[in-house]
Amino acid sequence: MSEKKEKEKTCLVINADDLGKSPSVNAAIEKAYRLGVLNSASIMAGGEAFGEAAELAGKLPGLSVGLHATFCDGRSVLPHSEIPGLVDERGFFEENPAKAGLKYWTQRKVLSGQIEAEIEAQFDRLQRAGIQPSHVDSHHHLHAHPVLFAILSKAARERDIKWMRMPPGPLGPLTFDGFLKWASRCHEWAAFKALEVFNARAARSMGFLHFANTYGLSHTGHVCEDFFLKLVPRVRGPVAEVFLHPDLSTPGGARELDAVLSAKVKMLAGSGGITLAGFKDIPDSIKF
Repeated sequence: MSEKKEKEKTCLVINADDLGKSPSVNAAIEKAYRLGVLNSASIMAGGEAFGEAAELAGKLPGLSVGLHATFCDGRSVLPHSEIPGLVDERGFFEENPAKAGLKYWTQRKVLSGQIEAEIEAQFDRLQRAGIQPSHVDSHHHLHAHPVLFAILSKAARERDIKWMRMPPGPLGPLTFDGFLKWASRCHEWAAFKALEVFNARAARSMGFLHFANTYGLSHTGHVCEDFFLKLVPRVRGPVAEVFLHPDLSTPGGARELDAVLSAKVKMLAGSGGITLAGFKDIPDSIKF
């Protein structure tokens, strides 16, 4: 193969968020990996089913596993007594991402130390479970928040983690119906795009020089076979990531599972110019 053609090839990472959130999510991710095109997953250190998910990761050595850092709508690793500004007495973060983000900004001087401690605890829990994360992202993409992004980037680089999701990535094809849904997703994408520009300098100062082109933000909860069939021929860059949320217990999660099990998607994802690879499998020789 010529050097030109080699550069044109794209490593395609298909990543499931929320590993460890519940047994039904864990089961869906295992099925998507064993029978579908899924090759990567992001685990919630404070998830209800983290222990089961960690065992599953050990049984699936080919699966790339990263940290799905949690700062909202979930449970912390540290107890309330150690991070009282971040979680309630039960150990739960603020459920609403927007409210959580506002608090992290307005109280950043007070909370930065607690945020750093919780991030360390989440990484440490993965390490104790025998998981060396190949990548980092976060629940509801809240790590794009400038305060959280700087702290998480530093912690990840100290652990020699090379890949970190930088939402929003390219907009991708819009396959669902309804103008209001379309407008809402575009507005969300634009907000994350502004954060991406703000965070880019901090990312490079931390050593994150390469990011996958990430697809899926405009379709959270709406990933389907049609989305993949329209998207895969359009992915670009040396590395592209598509993220989704398979879950056996919800209609949306079941639809997303069906998408990665689709025979048509399998055939297209294995076509010329595309190499399916988890983050841990991407060679250092990839040129950006």
